[in-house]
Amino acid sequence: MSNKPNFFIVGAAKSGTSSLWQYLREHPEIYMPEDELFKEPRYFSNPERFIDEEAYFKVFERAKSEHKRIGEASTAYLTCPDCPEKIHRYMTGHNLNVKIIILLRNPVNRAYSMYNWMVQDGYEYSASFGKALKREKKRIHKMSGFWEPNYYYNYLYLNSGMYLDQVNRYLKTFGKEHVYVGLFEEFTRDTPKILKEILDFLGVNPAYLPDISKVYNRSYKVIHPSLQFFLRKSTKILCRLRIIKFESKEERDRLLKLGLTRQKIPPLNERLKSELADTYESNIRKLSGLINKDLSIWLKNH
Repeated sequence: MSNKPNFFIVGAAKSGTSSLWQYLREHPEIYMPEDELFKEPRYFSNPERFIDEEAYFKVFERAKSEHKRIGEASTAYLTCPDCPEKIHRYMTGHNLNVKIIILLRNPVNRAYSMYNWMVQDGYEYSASFGKALKREKKRIHKMSGFWEPNYYYNYLYLNSGMYLDQVNRYLKTFGKEHVYVGLFEEFTRDTPKILKEILDFLGVNPAYLPDISKVYNRSYKVIHPSLQFFLRKSTKILCRLRIIKFESKEERDRLLKLGLTRQKIPPLNERLKSELADTYESNIRKLSGLINKDLSIWLKNH
């Protein structure tokens, strides 16, 4: 029995990957880590998180013989330029038949959703999405820093939505037969249909339908980004001091709940929305040809 992962949901972030992870892990022939702490091990984009490869494999040690597919869902793998080649070397080194799953979302909506999630989770201190986009021009030239404690590409709200090169890297490295590219909009509109396609792609029983009544990883408005950022920093310090002990993401991040208002996120400013759409249009049209999918839904009314 191998506890090595043989499929990867690589992104994009805020494109339904959390819901897909929850649905797939209910399938009797699929094993995925049960808690969000290990949903995204990010081993191939951040190997420093694990001592060695065997430590990474321990994330999947509860997988059983009936699990035909063992997977994880690290959305950093899509934006990370080196990840396709690293995963491919891992695949060939262990003689595995690896499958790659990519879900893409209208990049304008995804960028705004990503900003709001980063604020909610205490990684973004910019007081507005517009300010974060302006700050991106400086952030793009530095890989990390005290004030940018999360994964580098997560702060590049605009640039991480340029999907063309990201998807092309996986298609070139693995071949189209090993890469499934789906759309968030289709996934939310007809979840059973897209799930069946993915289960077929993975080679497991496509007739199994998990509970799809829940929507996961919602974003909520916060009291203020600076407060949430302070709560995240405090959480990290308390965890290092072992004052906060945790076995789940919910336990680890309980301080962050103090800054949530449970109000819905306001819609994106129409002017900014139009500017972003202009920026993405060429990339979207080229992507449409690459993956042979009609992306007019992303260009509608533009």
